[in-house]
Amino acid sequence: MQEPISQQDEFNKFIERMAKIRDLSSPPLYEFDDAEDYSKRLRKNFETIGKLAAENRKMLDEVLYPLLDPMAELSNDQVEEMSDFGEKLMNVANDEADFENLDIPIMALVADRLSEDAKNRDDICNLLRQMDAELMACYCLMNMTERISTHRALSEKYLTRGLEVGQFFINLLKKENLLTVPSMELRGLVLTDARFVSAFYEHVTNPELNQRNLDLLDLMRKVAEDPFYHNSVEDFDWDYFTFRLLQYYLQCTDNGNFRGFTGEQLDHIADMADSMDRFMDAHPDYVGGVFGAEAYPFLTARNRFYAGRMDESAYRRILMEAYENRDPRSFGADGNMANVLVPLEMMTLLNGKRTSRDRILLKNLYRNLSAYVFHMPNAGSLSFVMEYYTGIIQRFYEVPSVISFEDFALQTLAALHPPTYVHSLMVGQLTECLCVHLLEVDPERLIGVLDTKTVEDVIAKKDAILHFAYHAAVCHDFGKIMIIDTILVYGRHLLDFEFDIIKSHPEVGYELLSQHESTRAYAEVARGHHRFYDDSRGYPEAFKTSESKVKTIIDLVMCADCMDAATDSVGRSYSRGKTLTEFVAEVEEGAGSRYAPWLLELLQRNDVQDDLRYLLSNGRDETYRDTYLLLKGVKEKEN
Repeated sequence: MQEPISQQDEFNKFIERMAKIRDLSSPPLYEFDDAEDYSKRLRKNFETIGKLAAENRKMLDEVLYPLLDPMAELSNDQVEEMSDFGEKLMNVANDEADFENLDIPIMALVADRLSEDAKNRDDICNLLRQMDAELMACYCLMNMTERISTHRALSEKYLTRGLEVGQFFINLLKKENLLTVPSMELRGLVLTDARFVSAFYEHVTNPELNQRNLDLLDLMRKVAEDPFYHNSVEDFDWDYFTFRLLQYYLQCTDNGNFRGFTGEQLDHIADMADSMDRFMDAHPDYVGGVFGAEAYPFLTARNRFYAGRMDESAYRRILMEAYENRDPRSFGADGNMANVLVPLEMMTLLNGKRTSRDRILLKNLYRNLSAYVFHMPNAGSLSFVMEYYTGIIQRFYEVPSVISFEDFALQTLAALHPPTYVHSLMVGQLTECLCVHLLEVDPERLIGVLDTKTVEDVIAKKDAILHFAYHAAVCHDFGKIMIIDTILVYGRHLLDFEFDIIKSHPEVGYELLSQHESTRAYAEVARGHHRFYDDSRGYPEAFKTSESKVKTIIDLVMCADCMDAATDSVGRSYSRGKTLTEFVAEVEEGAGSRYAPWLLELLQRNDVQDDLRYLLSNGRDETYRDTYLLLKGVKEKEN
């Protein structure tokens, strides 16, 4: 009789499967012989991912989730094994500079459960470790959700909780409290986490919180200079503590001082830039030896510039020097700052300027940014890159005749998540195909699109309507760029808050597309592509497609979106893709509610089905081939 697998083994196998899923979902191009192999292997990989995910779901349902029940009584062994499991979900890299996570949301659930258990047991040692894990989880989840500007409540939840956990460590800094912490290691943890609380303020734009951030950093400076703490925490690396503390000061003004620090506050931060210079002069070995240290000349210059201690031309020279000396293949903290944050600061500095020199600069920045994300070795570098790269997306400046937002966003999707890139192109082709046939059999449906008022107007603007339908469809999922780490959750069912994140992408896409003249017309299509035809269901609930002039295009894109998702397995689902006949049956079942009744009539035509079958077979294979060649071309060009 086979012995049952232990809880520890179940946890370890989950970790192994999650790592394998990550590798399978982002395979390096050198593994493929040609474009055909790329398409076939991706489909095969996702079949394997489906099987691995099923095993993960079973483990969570049968092993972990019962343990997370607050009524469950945990043994010492279970606590230790769960704690080890949580650490492995986060720390999958050996180098702090290359930190990444396998599954922060699950890790957060484990840490929260173990924190409560430690409180009930009055176990200060385990409580500190679990609160440390929860602090990091809140920070990662805050950063992930902060990009969703249309749903601020998501990030505010983790900001609020992170500050609550952080206050726990700050309170332990009181001299009478610190001495109750039973080990030097844990006292060091208290110091480190109390300092780290500053990171939770990095996205706020509230004057009161800005001052609170500076007050916290000033408190930590006093701690670093107080002999009591040096004597109370033996063998603690105070030099590293001081470097990180000064770095937090300098990072307050990220993204063009978007947080809005006042002149007096900027002057105080610039004083800390002077302190950083003195520190680095005393510790020259830090450059190249401690992650983030190579960026310090740029950070100190930026803060002197905003404090009025450096003119713009001098600051620009330092930015260019930092950028020209970057390593375009470095994907840790230093690489991200040089390759992504510095361009973001350049864009902020330009602030819409359009001289010939600036146009060439922006062209080169955008080209290099695309190449940078194309070259990411796998999803393991994603958190660092997305922290600043989403700022590039949000502050993107179109350069007419050089690059549009649509082009750059498509390049980004191709680099970050090829399945969504292929899906976007497929939805464009399917929408255009449906629109061609609709123009032939029922052009009256398209009255209102592009301000048409009659059938004659529709016929006269036929080409323009097809162009609009295709590009609106291609842009429909651009909001997913901002939530790409949730899109990449393949190894289990999504948690409730992750569903909320996914459901935000139409509104996020609407906001992004609305910012640019070239894509503004497509914004309503992106916003409505997950709404039912009769507005009875779908998201966002507040948007009524029935009131939109492009209602027919929205219905076409919604149908094309569902059709591609239903008939392809790569990156979309783990089961066999449906046939077109099966999908048409689905439309028939939902006609009048989810789908427009006229769509069923259109899809039942033989000529329409012939064209769609071609696109779903030959056309899809061609799209995968083009994607492979695009990725391969970028790789080869940069080698």
